[in-house]
Amino acid sequence: MTVNHQKQASGKTAFKIGAFCVFTYLINYYIRKLLPYLSTDMKSSGAFDDIIYGLISSTYMIAYAAGQLINGIIGDYIKPKYMVPSGLVLSSLGLFVFSYTEPHVLDVIAFGIIGFGLSMMRGPLVKIISENMELKYARLSCTFLSFISFAAPLLVGLVAAFMEWQEVFVFSAYFTLALAVVVFLTLTLFEKKGLIRPIEKQAENKRQKGDFWRVFRLKNFVIYIFIGMIIETMAISLDQWLTTFFSDFLLLSDATSKVAYNGISILRSVSPFISLIFFKWFRGQDLRLIRAAYSTTAALFLLMLLVPNAYVRVALMTLALMCASVSSATMWSIYIPSLGKSGKVSSVNGILDSFGYAGAAVMNMAFALINTSFGGAGLVVAWAVLPLLGVGLTLLGKKQEEG
Repeated sequence: MTVNHQKQASGKTAFKIGAFCVFTYLINYYIRKLLPYLSTDMKSSGAFDDIIYGLISSTYMIAYAAGQLINGIIGDYIKPKYMVPSGLVLSSLGLFVFSYTEPHVLDVIAFGIIGFGLSMMRGPLVKIISENMELKYARLSCTFLSFISFAAPLLVGLVAAFMEWQEVFVFSAYFTLALAVVVFLTLTLFEKKGLIRPIEKQAENKRQKGDFWRVFRLKNFVIYIFIGMIIETMAISLDQWLTTFFSDFLLLSDATSKVAYNGISILRSVSPFISLIFFKWFRGQDLRLIRAAYSTTAALFLLMLLVPNAYVRVALMTLALMCASVSSATMWSIYIPSLGKSGKVSSVNGILDSFGYAGAAVMNMAFALINTSFGGAGLVVAWAVLPLLGVGLTLLGKKQEEG
């Protein structure tokens, strides 16, 4: 490895790399939010019913989760300039199939392709960030990656304001394909200028056959697999139950429930930045920060059972989810970038995301059973138990040494 490649990027260079990766990942999330954002329009058109929609969304999630595991590992061996554009091309292909074909079986296949394609992007992008800039810049860049997950629906809404839902999918297909070309050319240019470190050949790096399993020996990685399941459950499955909880348990109107949901989403978007501040207060101890955040989350959920006022409960829910988002940002924006020197960032990201999605899918079904059997109060108790499990897991981890 040359001296030039060993030099960490300056703030200016880090900004270029970070801005590029954040924008590219914004488009990734934009595509991911198309289906849920446009679902009501799709159903009201009569072209899709709940069963077909459920099958499409489930296929997407399964393909994305499986793809994260596969592509996360592959991303440590293949250059990002091939992985990321390939993911965009596959996603574009899926969007074209969905836009221009009629049979619903092809719609399901299309979103399977989209899910797999999108799974090829985050691991390599986080790898670029973590391995090519100072840790403080890498963490800030990954914080913005977390932030744009909340901003993506706004971008979808902006596009949808000027088009019918069918046109949104067609536009997105062409735009994604064009972006794949731009991303390939940009990453190629970054490599030529020495801004990003190219992945070395296996022979040069002296990788052994058992090299993959080294990822499971990284400090606290196994602990984070289980913490990641809780994090993704709180971020994905619980999120899907919010409007139902507000209307059925808190008896809020549909309009008020949507306002509350949007307000919570906006406030949660600042949690990744809050996590960076708290991380300094906790002297660089990531698991201690998660322990404190999840302890507060559980307490706020349980407090909801003691307060009768619906609006106070919404306020407590908002604070609880903001604390949960601090834990999420700690994993994605603090822990993962700290592993840049391991050369396994893409694998770590893929494995954590894959297991997280799997855990969220299982818990989503569990929440449905709990809601049917015990109602909203049962959901609140379940939502409090999850972070308490997270607290227990943090006690099993090793102290993180900041370098």
